[in-house]
Amino acid sequence: MKTTQLVMHLVHSGAMCALVAFSLAAPVTAATIEIQFTGMNLTYDGSAIYDDGSNAGGLADPADADPLISVDFFINGVPAGSLSNNISLDVFIPDVTGISSAANTVDNQTTPGNPGFFDLLIGTSPLAAEFLVIDLEEVNISYIDVQNIVQFTFGAAVSEVFGQNLPFGLLIGDPISVSFSAQVTPGTKTTSDGFVTGFDATGTGEIRGTLIPEPASCLLAAFGLIGCLAVRRKE
Repeated sequence: MKTTQLVMHLVHSGAMCALVAFSLAAPVTAATIEIQFTGMNLTYDGSAIYDDGSNAGGLADPADADPLISVDFFINGVPAGSLSNNISLDVFIPDVTGISSAANTVDNQTTPGNPGFFDLLIGTSPLAAEFLVIDLEEVNISYIDVQNIVQFTFGAAVSEVFGQNLPFGLLIGDPISVSFSAQVTPGTKTTSDGFVTGFDATGTGEIRGTLIPEPASCLLAAFGLIGCLAVRRKE
């Protein structure tokens, strides 16, 4: 199991706007695959962060995911392909609770390790034809609110690349990283009894990992995903 770093930032202005950034940082060696995506939409409900498609998911069903605008693939910075149809993101980070909304405070906490997921899906319901399915585990959270600057930092472990069947003959290997940044929609941040209880946000992101030169059969990957999704833990 590879351990990586997951970072999420919220920058809070007087107009109740914030910048959210999420990353799983890890050293990358050899040839690098970068998957850049736009049109991400997220929701925080006071207990979990998830895509706007659904707070369920984890079964590689685009009906549970949030549609993306574009997905671009690069190998060592060189374009390898681009998609703009039938692409979506399925995200769930559970047990994000008790975040203080008080100004000039620092709040550090660790979730109990309930797995979450971060899935890039390509195709239509009920099962994406192509995918990159990633499992997340424990998340460490730091919340800083000093002089109207609000920052959320999320740290997590990727237990494994749960399954993949990427287009353009690509196969991604460990170490892997995921990052995204999003602007919180003005007026959507809510608080109650001293805690942040919700917000909506939109933005872009990137998945990065090492290139496996000779991909295994995509059919084997697809069959493996179908067999395992039924037992994948989800909130």
